Amino acid sequence: MLMLLVQALAVGRRVLRHAEALGEDMLREGTAPEGLKRPVSDTTLDRLLGKLEPEGLEQEVEQLVRRGLDKGLIRHELFARGVVSIDGKAGESTPGQAPCEPSHTTKDEQGREYWYPYALRASLTSSTAQPVLDQKLLEGKQGEATAFPELFKRVVEKFGRHFEYVTVDAGMTSAANARVVREAGKHYLMALKENFHRLHDKAWVALAVAPVKVRVRERAKGEWVERELRVVDKPPEEDFPGAQQWVWVRQTRTRDGELPKVETRLFLTSIPTGQLSPERMLTLVRRHWGIENGPNWTADVVLEEDSASPSLRGNAPLVLSWLRLLAYNLLALVRTHLPTRDKRPQSFARTMEVLYQGLLGLAVLPESLATLACAPASCSRSGLPAPLLPWLFGLCTFTPVLPRRPSFGRRPEGCSLFACECLDLLSASSKPLLRTLDQSCLLPGKSKFHRDSECLRNTRLKGR
Repeated sequence: MLMLLVQALAVGRRVLRHAEALGEDMLREGTAPEGLKRPVSDTTLDRLLGKLEPEGLEQEVEQLVRRGLDKGLIRHELFARGVVSIDGKAGESTPGQAPCEPSHTTKDEQGREYWYPYALRASLTSSTAQPVLDQKLLEGKQGEATAFPELFKRVVEKFGRHFEYVTVDAGMTSAANARVVREAGKHYLMALKENFHRLHDKAWVALAVAPVKVRVRERAKGEWVERELRVVDKPPEEDFPGAQQWVWVRQTRTRDGELPKVETRLFLTSIPTGQLSPERMLTLVRRHWGIENGPNWTADVVLEEDSASPSLRGNAPLVLSWLRLLAYNLLALVRTHLPTRDKRPQSFARTMEVLYQGLLGLAVLPESLATLACAPASCSRSGLPAPLLPWLFGLCTFTPVLPRRPSFGRRPEGCSLFACECLDLLSASSKPLLRTLDQSCLLPGKSKFHRDSECLRNTRLKGR
């Protein structure tokens, strides 16, 4: 049932009733996760989420990413030495009392109580997939700085050999956190804002008159974006653990008919002078923004983490936070292995469609992802009834098990009987096609109108 929820989240079925429908579809096509022998109601899924403890799901996220790294599915295409970016992420704001810890109940200006889940997350932003490596659930944003050492040490223990640089936002910039990073043998790039008044002002004065090391101009989303980098050595009298340089990045966005939008950011880094060229230093700064534009944006816009929660019962918000990480990592890995479009990755919407068709046997996912399907059942260390990992990437290795039905031609290898019937019917005229599809889709448990429409839509997609 947990795997069904992960798959449902990954293909955009964020309502438990839609997850129930997805399970029925996969059971009919013979592609359901192991252990799912009959349909599961949305009520059962809601109760499961409320009672399940989140312990153990952390190991599933680690195992998924580790296997992707070992198999070469996750590579450092964007920065060769590896970059981990750490940032906070808030979930949906909900009126009332927090149902579980560490979620914290607070009040708005009118005195009304509300709560929201909050997590500190670490992402491998040097990879195109930008998988989330780990997270730590917190009461709120105010706990980021104190939670950083624990999360960072866990990431180093699990994936220390896969990265050399760590980037954090200003909320985690502190001498204590800088010392933790340097003691682990890593280099940091920390955002510097007005919370460090004296240090920020002194760095601003020094960088404002420094020469521009590199300037890059590019076209993005209908506007021109220009970025310039300035770097100076940290004065010896400034005492900050391991700090070597101050970095200035100014970004100017210009759109036709509008005034330019200018944003300037300062950073403190332990990278020695000359280790990175100005171009690579600017790339490292942009990797810091990668966690906002990658995992956080996808969680909000694609997975709707901050606007729609399938369940608010008991521990459901915490469990769903981990399940969304598994769903995001699955979706991101599939996306990076799909053919590019205009030299850009496929959209997440298109990736969801392909993944959904793969779950039903209507499409074959990239063969490279099937290498992760060979994970032994004993590899799961979470104590869950059935391991999640083998089914995350075994989507194209399922063998449909269905009763024999009349087929209109030779069945292509790897294609379910139902999918083949739909393909054969595409040669018919439109009215017979609609009439026959309406009869074919009304299988046991297939009586809802929106699911009949979905069946027809998938058939048309396959026919293209």
